[in-house]
Amino acid sequence: MNRIRKRRFIATLIILFVLGFVFFSVGFKKCENVTYTYKENNSVNYRVFLKPNNFFDTPYLEKDKTYITSLIDYIDSDFKYNIYFNENVSGTLNYKLYAEIKADKNNNDIGNYWTKKFELTTAETNNIQSKNSHEINVNNKIDYNKYNDLLNSFIKEYGLQTESTLKVYMEVTGNVTVDSTNENMDINSELSLTIPLSKQAVEGKIETQSDNNAKEIVRKNQEVEPYRNLARVLFVIVVVMFVHNLFRYAVFLAHKNNHLNYRDRIKKLNADYEDLITKVKNMNTNDFAIIDVETFDDLINVYASVREPINFLYGNDESKYFIIKGNTCYMYTIVKEEINNHEKHKK
Repeated sequence: MNRIRKRRFIATLIILFVLGFVFFSVGFKKCENVTYTYKENNSVNYRVFLKPNNFFDTPYLEKDKTYITSLIDYIDSDFKYNIYFNENVSGTLNYKLYAEIKADKNNNDIGNYWTKKFELTTAETNNIQSKNSHEINVNNKIDYNKYNDLLNSFIKEYGLQTESTLKVYMEVTGNVTVDSTNENMDINSELSLTIPLSKQAVEGKIETQSDNNAKEIVRKNQEVEPYRNLARVLFVIVVVMFVHNLFRYAVFLAHKNNHLNYRDRIKKLNADYEDLITKVKNMNTNDFAIIDVETFDDLINVYASVREPINFLYGNDESKYFIIKGNTCYMYTIVKEEINNHEKHKK
């Protein structure tokens, strides 16, 4: 029973210690802000393919050159959208390619004569599942002469002087949530290239633009706040219970150590005289004349005379060794309290 009680005390103390550590961590941990970010690394590349001519040996010109607009046949464009998150996210990204003709007033006058927008592709959706990056690539051949002819028809009909451009751009929109916290992040970006229109045999330069956004969301851990006070109360309760059980365990050990003096005496006798001693569960002394002996050695002397077994009956407060011969019972009694008092006087 003492072993079982000891194990229970130790298990209880370990459990209370672990609970106290958990409640302390929750109740007294500093509430820090959490930051979720994303950044974009976008680009627009293109090659300008030329109409048949006697001057250029290659079928196209590379990016970032100056072009004779009257020689442009079509523009092979690549829109590349890259986004990077600092956490794994899930959600959707939508993208679509547009073309827009703009006829603005000439000579730096503020104003716009005409704008027309075209859808070059259907809307596409990409699903993101537990990723921290995503890439979208769209290739499109821009029919430059189609838009240039349309713009020239408008100018000719109304006799206008304009600064005109063709803007081809990809819009990217979407919404993702951080996997670990369900924090929402909205995406809205644009990649474009702008081409001059309505210039006959005049040099023109194509300009590209990418948003390359960077977004940061700072979220304070307010959701843990209601639990902190409860955790602190539970921590105090657990500390009180731990101290209480630690005190009980100390008392138990002290009591156990005293009890061991009594038990050790019995164990030694039983071990030394194992061949002579028989353990019994109970005894009835009503039919016997009891003769108490003062020492176990006296009981051994009785055994030497009568050659009857030494019986042993264990009790929590006292244990008895006895020999029965006829109607006589020779008995040696070990009393726990007497042994404990004797040990205290020795100290």
